[in-house]
Amino acid sequence: MLNSPTVHQLDPGNVIGLSVRKRTKVRVVSPHGHQVVDTWAFLASSSTEYLSMAHNRTAHYRTRFRVGDVLVSNQFTPLLRFDADTTDGFHDSLHAACSVGSYAFFGEAQHYPNCEDNLRKTLRDHDIDFHITPPPWNLFEKSIVDEDGELHDRATATKSGDYVELSAECDLLLIFSACRSTIGDISNGAPAGAEIWLEED
Repeated sequence: MLNSPTVHQLDPGNVIGLSVRKRTKVRVVSPHGHQVVDTWAFLASSSTEYLSMAHNRTAHYRTRFRVGDVLVSNQFTPLLRFDADTTDGFHDSLHAACSVGSYAFFGEAQHYPNCEDNLRKTLRDHDIDFHITPPPWNLFEKSIVDEDGELHDRATATKSGDYVELSAECDLLLIFSACRSTIGDISNGAPAGAEIWLEED
């Protein structure tokens, strides 16, 4: 439970980077139920260690992470504890961030803003020289792998006010990008923005 959080508004297409200390609690809220949030975490003490979806799928042996899981870096360092989830539990760990390249690939004329550019700008703003785009944890995005291995997108089932709550296991740079992509209707209609609530220990 967050008692007196600092609340940051995140409009569709926008990004926020937040330096947080160990034990900071973070709540990512979908106020209107129509927003996927690309989420990254970078270890504050290293420019090469980050939240890795592949390493978490290995650590937890599943594609959908659950309350109680501790999410790890590309070196298996604990970064974030998954404390609470009011949604149906779908938070995609398979898709790459939207980008100029992905919009062109899928025939989308509008390339900006996109989550890859948002990430890279935020890293530059924090003086982090990073040359790859780690696949994000796509909060509220519903993806399903069928028995034939085919990947299917579904519109998010997140309801107004649903949230995910995390706590930092170490000092981190957290980056949240409110994805504006309408490819696959992942946001269940027009993306409507998110809120990021912070409460330090």
